[in-house]
Amino acid sequence: MNKTILIGIGIVCAFISAAGIMFNPVSVARRQLYDKDPDVRCHAIRSLCKDKASFPRMRSLLYDEDIIVAINAATFLYMSGNKECIPDYRNLLNNKEPVIREAAIFALLRLDDKESIPKFKKLLNDEDMQVSQTAALALYKFGFSDEEIEQLEKKK
Repeated sequence: MNKTILIGIGIVCAFISAAGIMFNPVSVARRQLYDKDPDVRCHAIRSLCKDKASFPRMRSLLYDEDIIVAINAATFLYMSGNKECIPDYRNLLNNKEPVIREAAIFALLRLDDKESIPKFKKLLNDEDMQVSQTAALALYKFGFSDEEIEQLEKKK
């Protein structure tokens, strides 16, 4: 890196520090969760995945109109082990977008939500093959045999 740039950065940091302005990347990322640009919101979600204070806003992003934002929120919330979102994930099993339904199945599976088993059974006959296969995987992980899953798939 150029020596002049380093000196310039140092002067800017010293000025900010002297002015009493604190650069807090977490607070910046929290504000970005409200940005109009979906890419900015996605980046903020990834930046704040361990920031529990941001979970309520991330939880609301599960219902974002941009599918990618909603999937990012779902992924990072379930990776955090946040069980408060289980009701939201159950609601998302009825979402019109197959990729959202699939993400909800993975989240409920990861959070070991056995109460969702009846919903997984219904999703075995989902119009989207990927969703029905993911529901079958969830049932298998919850202890259902291949034969039991096949029997459930035959029921409509």
